[in-house]
Amino acid sequence: MIPLRLRSSAALFLLVAQTGYTAAAEWQRFGDPIAGYFVDLPSGSFVPRNPAGEGHRTLFESSGEGIIDLYGGNNLKHLPPVRFIEQLSSSPRIADVSYTALGKTWFVISGHYKRESSDPGRLIYYAKFVFSDDLARFAAFEISYPTSEKRRMDAVVAKMEDTLRLTR
Repeated sequence: MIPLRLRSSAALFLLVAQTGYTAAAEWQRFGDPIAGYFVDLPSGSFVPRNPAGEGHRTLFESSGEGIIDLYGGNNLKHLPPVRFIEQLSSSPRIADVSYTALGKTWFVISGHYKRESSDPGRLIYYAKFVFSDDLARFAAFEISYPTSEKRRMDAVVAKMEDTLRLTR
């Protein structure tokens, strides 16, 4: 039998090890005033590849294969979340949809992408969209990474999901 003190220490170690990015990374709020949203991003570990303020921004993980896309804009047809899910899940890039959740003004979709290269490994994608009450505007993030990185990237997904907001 393991002494209580050692069990407590082991439990604490596992808790700290599982927090990964949230404990070890610095987070910085990113906002796009033109698109009207903000979200917290892990600073230093993801590098932008296009300028801010265009409604779309892509960040690549500097020491890994993770990619974050940020979007914001007008929902010209005022599509409800369920219609966005239908359109996204029918994309030729989607291998499968393994998870969806939705509310009146938000939704989440996750699953696996088909790789564009000959690499047989799968990529996990996770996207969250939030809408204005009248469904006229939206903000979203999408993150993708190899399945081998799931445990490490879950903390990034959770933090971003909790902080994505429309500003106007």
